[in-house]
Amino acid sequence: MLRYFFGLAILTLTWSCTPPAPTTSVPGKEPYFFDIAGFFNAEIKTLNQGKVKAQKTVKYNAKADHLQSLSLDYEKELAVFVHSDINKLSWREKYTADTLREAGEIRSITYKALDEKLKTQKIAISFANQQIDRIAIRNHLKSIIASTWQELEYRPLKGYQVHGKQTMRLNGVGEMGIEVEFVQ
Repeated sequence: MLRYFFGLAILTLTWSCTPPAPTTSVPGKEPYFFDIAGFFNAEIKTLNQGKVKAQKTVKYNAKADHLQSLSLDYEKELAVFVHSDINKLSWREKYTADTLREAGEIRSITYKALDEKLKTQKIAISFANQQIDRIAIRNHLKSIIASTWQELEYRPLKGYQVHGKQTMRLNGVGEMGIEVEFVQ
């Protein structure tokens, strides 16, 4: 049991100790890549103001807890998405961008890291009817004591998922997951 809490604490600290991402655009300077931080800050504001309730499932290894009709603090809940923003001047040449257009409309935008040391390795944004349908993000953090992979997925008006796998030198492998479904 102690190993469970230690692993969860390390996993949480690893994810929460990322440097803050930009929260708003600077007037007169448009983001070079899709503005992940700006998009999620707007979503956070909408969700918190609308007091959107959610059903949440939290998993750690083989154990799961299901929580019903929760009022969540979406600023904390979605911080991992905000911190996956790649709009830093020094990163402009460190990502490739691929845009798929169909009948003149953007269907998807995919960013891939050219440097394996960058935390955010991939961002894939899908569109339907000129609206964001899905944002998927893959992060990788590596340190002397642990290697962590995160798979993030957000669907506006539906919910989000955060899945992670951490390999630690002392504790082995731990997996965690959070699934949130918005309740209308």
